[in-house]
Amino acid sequence: MKTELSPFSSFAKMPRKTTSYVETNFVITYSRVSTKEQHDKNLSLETQTKAFEEHARRTGKTIVASFGGTYESAKTDGRKEFQRMLTFIKKSHRKISQIWVYMTDRFSRTGGGAIKLAEELREKYGVTIYAICQPTDTRDESGIFNQNLQFLFSHYDNRLRRKRVIDGMKAKFERGEWVVMPPQGYDIVWKNSERKIVINAEGRKIRKAFQWKAEGMKNEEIIERLQALGMPMYKQQLTKIFKRPFYCGILAHGLLEGKVVEGKHEPLVSKEIFLRVNNIHQQSPNYGVPHKKEQDELPLKIFVKCGDCGQPFTGYLMKARGLYYYKCRTNGCKCNKSAKQLHGLFSQQLESIAAKEEAKQAIQYELENFYYDVSKDSFETQTTLKARLTEITHKLDTLQECFFIEKTMDRETFEKFNARYQKEKAETEEQLGECSVTISNIEDCIREAVDLATKLNTVWASSGIKQKEALQKLIFPQGIAYDRKNGAFRTEEMNFIFALIEANSGDSEGNKKRTNALVERLSLSAEREGFEPSVRLPAQRFSRPPQSTALPPLQRD
Repeated sequence: MKTELSPFSSFAKMPRKTTSYVETNFVITYSRVSTKEQHDKNLSLETQTKAFEEHARRTGKTIVASFGGTYESAKTDGRKEFQRMLTFIKKSHRKISQIWVYMTDRFSRTGGGAIKLAEELREKYGVTIYAICQPTDTRDESGIFNQNLQFLFSHYDNRLRRKRVIDGMKAKFERGEWVVMPPQGYDIVWKNSERKIVINAEGRKIRKAFQWKAEGMKNEEIIERLQALGMPMYKQQLTKIFKRPFYCGILAHGLLEGKVVEGKHEPLVSKEIFLRVNNIHQQSPNYGVPHKKEQDELPLKIFVKCGDCGQPFTGYLMKARGLYYYKCRTNGCKCNKSAKQLHGLFSQQLESIAAKEEAKQAIQYELENFYYDVSKDSFETQTTLKARLTEITHKLDTLQECFFIEKTMDRETFEKFNARYQKEKAETEEQLGECSVTISNIEDCIREAVDLATKLNTVWASSGIKQKEALQKLIFPQGIAYDRKNGAFRTEEMNFIFALIEANSGDSEGNKKRTNALVERLSLSAEREGFEPSVRLPAQRFSRPPQSTALPPLQRD
């Protein structure tokens, strides 16, 4: 007896994953050439475009948009035109059925990456990739398999080409020919179809630097002389130049696998001068000694500067006594200070600027009012600009849909309005970028800052080296100077949040004057550059403005 199954139909289940292909006559095309030389070959952009148009006439399909049409390598999928095409598909609302390419390698040569992207286009957007010269129906498994093989072969071919190029470069390096961009001081010139590397004006100045270094001159003085000659230079850059054997006619490159060869280019200096310069470098007292930037016992190193010469303090251990000291870097300055004593002075400095516990609520109130005063106009401007940007973006989307998808607009009208909206969008984005950065939930951020300000000394003393250095830089962004005559610190610049907290910690007439002057100066600065601390406060987040630009419940008298 056959059982009637209809009562059980409500328990039936659909497949978890199905592919719904788009069934329209609308297609887009993507063409490209890897190099400018391919333009004159069979794979030229013109050849690809003609093939698309002919195929559209034969099949009755409608090409709604064309992408590419330029020189883009397919080694990665980060190409501008390629990404613009993918964005167009995502915004087409499942109206595009196929992407036409001349051959599969025109789409991508990334192998596995191309396979994954093709699968995403099929399963998420219902769009298939169709190669005019390699027609494959990717609506069934055999067609998908064939197309995946084509992607893999394209990737393999790309790897073979890369290997041939590298082998050719390696052979030229071994013959003494420098085939990549030469270092600073050299130019590439072509004479009778022959590539030559010649010394330029900068190279002649670098030659002088080698000679000065060989004579025993210090890097700092060499840099000053080069800058006087109109050649900007910094210390690390100069050190790298002195270490490059290319300047004495020797080639050293990774493709040579640890070997060096005699180059065919004109050397900048002799081998003797190059070796003399590097022997001087190697004989430097600190050569080959690993530099330890962070040292737990010396958190104020570099941060504290000498009050007489302005040079940062370094530190050392007096092994005989087992004590750490700070000292000025300038020879003859003789500014030495016990680390224990300097840390004590810094603790006193932190204690002097710390907020009083009983003044926390008043400080919170003043800082919130100050923030909203200088940020109110910015909030209103940002809201207006964001609304305008949303409106322009909507107009652009509507315009593109009318022209590309619905075909209800002619090209002249489209280009006219598209240029106008794109210009308006760029101008609005630029204005929005110039607006001040805002802080979300400002009350919580200020409360945390005030809490921190009440226990600066405790937090600094109990923290590790990284936290100490971060706190020091947070409060004094430019560091502080030690005046050995007075045995005290001089603070030239303080993070304005802590400056406001310090100014509001007491209620004396002097503090009120300092507060008013600081608020006036910072208000002018905020109007000009935007309200943003030089160093971020703990837990501070820069993002969208508050939902309302009105002042919080804290009302002024």
